[in-house]
Amino acid sequence: MRTINLPAIGSFIQDQGGYLGAILRGPAADGSEDFAVIVPEEEGAELKDVTWSDQYTKIEGADSKTDGPANTAAMVAAGLPLALHIRDLELHGFKDWYLPSAGELRALSANVPELFHHDDWYWSSTQASRYYAWCQDFEHGDSYFDDKDLELRARPVRKIPLSHFSA
Repeated sequence: MRTINLPAIGSFIQDQGGYLGAILRGPAADGSEDFAVIVPEEEGAELKDVTWSDQYTKIEGADSKTDGPANTAAMVAAGLPLALHIRDLELHGFKDWYLPSAGELRALSANVPELFHHDDWYWSSTQASRYYAWCQDFEHGDSYFDDKDLELRARPVRKIPLSHFSA
């Protein structure tokens, strides 16, 4: 049996380029393990006044409430500027950043709201319909869906397996 030594939620993980924001379950069907969500330091990472999409079209594969990487990949395949920008980010030596799913944003709101601005909502990678995508408030913890062409904030995250913390 292996031992996992997790740092405190909100701790900066130097070798991973950000803060430990949440621990989430991996999708058991594909055999993946539970993972940690890493939130980068704000400088150069957070986007302000960006739209999810300026067109009202359904993006196939961007409706998972738990799989931010898959949603972001679907958004990239559709050519959405927000996802293309995040895909091209290199922060702290990492290039695997993605737009978090609605579920991941809810976990971050519950665990580390201090890492986000409280004066605006944040986009998730989860669309609700051809017209709407899910977004998250970090002041009161509200989740809601809104028009994809609204200008909100966006903050990429990355995930790492919990085995990274194995002793």
